[in-house]
Amino acid sequence: MLLDLERMIYRLDRKGAMERADPAVIVLAPERDDVPDVVVDLAGDEAPPAGRRVLTPMFNGIPGEIGVMAALSGGCGLSIELHDTARPQRPWTARPASPDREVFAATLDAVLSCAVALILKAISEKCGTAAEPAAAPVLAHPRFGTAGALAAASGAVAAKAIRLLGILAKGSKEWRIGWRLDSRGVSLLDRGEAAFRVLTGGVGSYLADPFPFRYGGRDFIFVEQYLHSKNKGCIAVVPMDGRGVAGPVEIVLEEPHHLSYPMVFEQAGQIWMIPEAGESGKVTLYRAESFPYRWKREADLASGSENYDVTPLPDGSGIWFFAAQRLWRSSSWDVLNIYHADSLNGVWKPHGARLTLIDATLSRPAGDFIRRHGQTLRPVQDCARGYGAGLTFCRIDALDALDFVQTPVGRIVAGPYGCHTYNHRDGIEVVDLFGRIADSDEVTISYVPLPAAAAAERPSAHPESSAFSEIRSGAAHSAAFRNSARARFP
Repeated sequence: MLLDLERMIYRLDRKGAMERADPAVIVLAPERDDVPDVVVDLAGDEAPPAGRRVLTPMFNGIPGEIGVMAALSGGCGLSIELHDTARPQRPWTARPASPDREVFAATLDAVLSCAVALILKAISEKCGTAAEPAAAPVLAHPRFGTAGALAAASGAVAAKAIRLLGILAKGSKEWRIGWRLDSRGVSLLDRGEAAFRVLTGGVGSYLADPFPFRYGGRDFIFVEQYLHSKNKGCIAVVPMDGRGVAGPVEIVLEEPHHLSYPMVFEQAGQIWMIPEAGESGKVTLYRAESFPYRWKREADLASGSENYDVTPLPDGSGIWFFAAQRLWRSSSWDVLNIYHADSLNGVWKPHGARLTLIDATLSRPAGDFIRRHGQTLRPVQDCARGYGAGLTFCRIDALDALDFVQTPVGRIVAGPYGCHTYNHRDGIEVVDLFGRIADSDEVTISYVPLPAAAAAERPSAHPESSAFSEIRSGAAHSAAFRNSARARFP
């Protein structure tokens, strides 16, 4: 009843991950008499069935998708544990996001899509088989009923209507960019706190995803300019004068599809851009023909999948490409994939861990890599509380063909505003901010280090945030990692 109500109200597509399956395929008769190699137990309410390897997905400690519903109705974070008899002490884990927590059908689509990805990831790993049957996972007890479901849906509809009236009366919250000059090379991460001037997109657009670039002694900030009239984003540039005063915003790249995240960089004497174009199904490389206003499409680096916010990281043997990927009906914030190529327009080879990380708090890129104090930092979006809600800096501790290890070391705090992009280059530091901010306002932003002593725990002020993530494609781990209390994402 709840899902049918939501489909009617929100005009949802019936081809979602949570649609009822054909009864004929729910329970398949075995084709052979011998024990199957892998059993995926979607019920999880009895002893594990016979199989050389049994995978049992749990949603917030509850078997079946009712666990997702119970977590939403209780205002809890979302989690998936895939219990695996091939590694009984270390279940596979994921923390998916929800594109709209108030709509159960949309959240089910996203979470179940991530569950499919986690099951496929587990099956693709060569874990061997369990030496002995694993104990059944400890089950939570759902507190969720029909009356509560319908009450939640009714309340969500009313709340959305009230918010719509508020938007009509006060205007919507939108993205802005903030910037500050940093001529002495002292960034926000060094100062701990700094004031940023704010630039808006005016009445008909908003600005987000700022990337600074210096050329010929002049500074420019490339941004996404979202045009309400066209319902899509374009790439624009904001010229800056020597005093840090912003000039007029001018569009420099527009495609039939949405564009954002203008990743601008220099290599081999040329200036390149890889904008986000996930809905096109391609990752396209552009070259500046006449910087900064004219760009030429140079090559498609990847195609056939939705990759978001692609961020390159050169190394001695080529280039790593970090990208968030949408899988089926998941959000574009859940999954981190890493690829390697021998050259800028070379063939992408997926990282040995395949779906490197399924975690909405630590996956999607949030800006260019930062070299600081001999370390490489990776800005990441924390979408546990919604898209653009937070930004974390992760230190890369290991990156090679098989391993990737990152440790969160700090966060940006922007008061009541959201933030999901940070960049610092050539004396200009930029962020984007979500909220109602006047054109003339300055916003004070802070960088809060995560104490080393608390690295093994989640920050109490943000319970959904992980303090450590590790991805290993093999089964062997060092003793230090095995004895660590840090969260693992193999």
